[in-house]
Amino acid sequence: MWAVLKLSQLAGALRRQGSGPETYAAVLELGRIGNPRAIEVLVEALGRRDGVARSAARELGRLRAERAVTPLANLLADAEVNQSATEALVQLGGKAVPTLVETLRSSDPVTRRLAATALGHIGDRAAVNPLVQALRDDSDWAVRTAAATALGQLKDARAIWALVNTLKLRDEVAPERQAALQELREAAKLALKRIGDPLAKKSTTDLLAALQADTLAAVATLEQSIGTTEVHPRLLGDLSLLADGELVSVLRELLNASEEISWANVESRNPVVPPYFASYEHRRRTADIVGAELHRRGGAALLKQILEQELNGHGAIGNWWRESGHLA
Repeated sequence: MWAVLKLSQLAGALRRQGSGPETYAAVLELGRIGNPRAIEVLVEALGRRDGVARSAARELGRLRAERAVTPLANLLADAEVNQSATEALVQLGGKAVPTLVETLRSSDPVTRRLAATALGHIGDRAAVNPLVQALRDDSDWAVRTAAATALGQLKDARAIWALVNTLKLRDEVAPERQAALQELREAAKLALKRIGDPLAKKSTTDLLAALQADTLAAVATLEQSIGTTEVHPRLLGDLSLLADGELVSVLRELLNASEEISWANVESRNPVVPPYFASYEHRRRTADIVGAELHRRGGAALLKQILEQELNGHGAIGNWWRESGHLA
């Protein structure tokens, strides 16, 4: 009876307006309880589409709650919560793969892009063929770029020729579409390098022509330096190899690490973050490195766009970029 009453009180806290400390505490307590009823309450909280929903998504991912797969996938189009939903789906691993594969056919390009991103991080090779299809046929360049990146993470040779054919796509007339196509080409090159070339002893002129010597050298440097813990692995080597979305994903990881550190302080525990995000200076340096590269590509206008549209106007990153002179 006491347990039922407690769950009812926690559910009531999440249904009330506002997001004070007691609301977030209710989310954490439900995550600690972790039984089917608690999971249902957390799934219901996803509908808030706010910081509490983001916290609920993280708990559902930590619990690997299969019941949450479809509700989380339904949030991928919502800018307020889609990053937390994506990360939760990644934590769910193989349980989320069938739903994410289905989500690749969504009518919303942001949803398709994040589904491809999640499938790459999960690493289940059952996603190879659907990702190859997205790479070949999707109408949105950003989705195709995410599919190419995911295929590189999966390192499955079945993707090679689809990636090679991507490098042969004709240039676009419109500048913005040409820029997006170039991001796709760079993602395909890096994916091919990650997969390796099982046909190296045969005649692969088209592939070798597409993978220029400077690209190969830069990626080799990246791979040799990957063990360094002072800098995020994606920021080692030539940053021009990374698409804008990959750089933004590093910033999102930084924000998640900052949030984890804040929660750890509240809960009097050690934060679970990578070494390259462990200190304030590490996080600031990461933001500076990414900001400098994005500024090189599109100036302050691109930084402002990313800050507002991708990072919800996050104050710390905005301040770091201003102090570095990248943003007015």
